[in-house]
Amino acid sequence: MAGKRVETPVTLTSDVAKILKSYKEIAISGESDFITACNISLLVLKHRQNKNQKQRIIMFVASPIKHSTDEMVLLGKKLKKNNVAIDIISFGNTDINHEALNQLYSNANNSNNSSLLEV
Repeated sequence: MAGKRVETPVTLTSDVAKILKSYKEIAISGESDFITACNISLLVLKHRQNKNQKQRIIMFVASPIKHSTDEMVLLGKKLKKNNVAIDIISFGNTDINHEALNQLYSNANNSNNSSLLEV
């Protein structure tokens, strides 16, 4: 989710070896773009093979979020409208990110299907 652009190293698959191999390709660089990464995750979930499975995004946040709370509210409403659950794990910058992530969580949560954890 950081670097020059947001990338998806591997598409949805049940092949564990393919997933583990893609971990080696992930490099930490650049600045994170939370909303773009979440929107790309929505696109990946939209084109999944098994449409019977529930949609869920797990976001690990370890850097400051540059987006306003209004943008996070809109993203949360978009997730709720598309019936996508989001699990957010925030590391390190919990004081800086608390308000934005809390707004996203409260707007995306649909009958307790999402969660927010600050470490």
